[in-house]
Order: sequence, then structure tokens, then C-alpha cells
Amino acid sequence: MPKNRNSCTFRLKDGAAAVVLRGVLQLSALFPLEVARGFGRLVAKLIYRANTYPVRVVRTNIALAYPDWTDDQREELVRDAVVEQGALLLELGHVWRRPLAYVVSRLRVVGIEHLDAAAAHGSGVLVLAPHVGNWEVIPYHLVTQGEFLGLFEPPKLPSIGEVVLKARQRPGGAYVPTTPRGLVQLVRHFKRGGLTGILPDQVPSHESSGLNVPFMGVECFTASLCANLLSKSGAVAVMAGVFRVKGGWELCYLPVSTDVYNDDLDCALRAINSDIEHLISKREAQYQWSYKRFRTLPKGMTNHYAGLKKSKRGPST
Repeated sequence: MPKNRNSCTFRLKDGAAAVVLRGVLQLSALFPLEVARGFGRLVAKLIYRANTYPVRVVRTNIALAYPDWTDDQREELVRDAVVEQGALLLELGHVWRRPLAYVVSRLRVVGIEHLDAAAAHGSGVLVLAPHVGNWEVIPYHLVTQGEFLGLFEPPKLPSIGEVVLKARQRPGGAYVPTTPRGLVQLVRHFKRGGLTGILPDQVPSHESSGLNVPFMGVECFTASLCANLLSKSGAVAVMAGVFRVKGGWELCYLPVSTDVYNDDLDCALRAINSDIEHLISKREAQYQWSYKRFRTLPKGMTNHYAGLKKSKRGPST
């Protein structure tokens, strides 16, 4: 197929995806929060029954993370996790389209003393906010606590990236790209006492960007970005997660383990993963199990997701 035809197809796909996203966000924002979440959960139940590829990824991840659970326990978590993913997608209209004051009014903060203690050092604060609950809500609180600078990695579809970046900029603060230049800006930002939030469980695409260390007892590629930023900037870290509760969200701040600052990168990354495990404990269904967290690099190593696209295998019986 000619390159110009491929380019045209890509632009059409990009534009159509952005139109659909804007429409879904606007429509979901019109309904009360619990109604929007309920509709998302209903659609997710249908997706679960269809045993789609993302559902099979969720099932694989949960089987790896909880090998000692019974089949029934694991499958219950698979179902709950898929349903919570539906709630997440349909509540984004409220986060990205409703007035700022509305979002803040629905947010309850727990453990603020841990954030205050980190900020008291005056050397900048790195908030480790993994894929749990609705991490898009966190900036609404961080911008009230100091000078906020976030990292932004554009998705493969540029128009989607524009929608997402514009939405994330609503609460305030600034964003820099995930490039060497952007990271230099972030280090300088920390040295001025600023703060940021980063997804510590984001799997980087290049093997020089992390190490394979355990998460939930399973070796997986873990980004070195957060540990390196702490080492270079002298910033202080705190763990955070935004969990869905009835009528809104609960933002929980937790202290990090001492080894997060360890000069040994392997030790530091193990500590970060352990702290994430602690954060999601008892609220496992709100972790984004549809994300391929257990990937390893280089690609020739264990691939837990091999064959999932072809397989239609459902829950164990």
C-alpha cells in the first residue's frame, strides 16, 4: 500500500478517535457521577462476558499476582477489576469536563501529613502514583500544595494526545515532555522545591530504562526513572493513590520505604514495587490489571502474554 494512503488512513483513525473521546467525555459528564460509573460498569460486565483480549490480560495478570488464591477467588477479582475499569473510563468526563471546584469538592484527602513531611525538607517532592483508582485526579490536589510540574508522554495518536494534555492542564501547573531536556527541567524544578507526580509502574520500551525486579513476586521490567530522579535531585518521595468511593474519590498519601533512596538501583526498584503492593492491598480491584505490567526486557525473556490474542480461553473450571 502506498505511503500516502497509509498516512491518510492514520489521520482518519486519529481524527475519529479524538471525536469519539470528546463525545464520550462530554456525554458522561452530563450524568451524575454514580450514574456514569454505573453505565461504565454495565458495559464492562458485557465485555467481561465476551472474554475479550483485555479481559484475558487481566486474568493472566491476576493469576501471576495471586497464585495462592483459589480459582474462584481469582475469577471474582478478574470480574471486579474489569468492572472497575469501566467505571474509570466513564468517570473521566467528570474529571476532565466538570468545573474544577466540582472535582475538588468530591475529593477527600487521607494522610496529608506524609505529603507535608516530604515538602518540609524543601528539596522538592516526587509523588509516586501508580495505575490505581483514578490517578488523573491527583493534580487537582497537588496544584494546591505548591508549584506543580508534570511529565507528559504523547500517545501514538496525536489528536488523542492533544485532548488528554489539554484536560490535564485544566487544574493548573505545567507539563514537560518525557525527553532528556524535559527531565533536566524536572530536576531543576525539584531543586526549587517544586513537586510532581509520576506513574512508577509504567513499563518503559527500552531495556536501558530499567531492570527486571519482582512485583507481586513476579520478575517484571520496572522503570528506573523515579529512582534516578530522586538520586539526581535530592527530592523526597511519597506514595499516593486515588480510590473511587461513593460520590467521589479518596486520595491516600503513604510514606515510602527507606530503600527507595538506596544507591543500589535493584534495591531501590524492589522497594518501589513493594510500596505499590502495600498501596493496593485490600483494594486490588482498583488496580489497572488490564495493563501488561509483567512484561520483561529484553523481549527474548519470558512473555506471559504470548498467545493471548489468539486464545479465547475463559476462566478455569
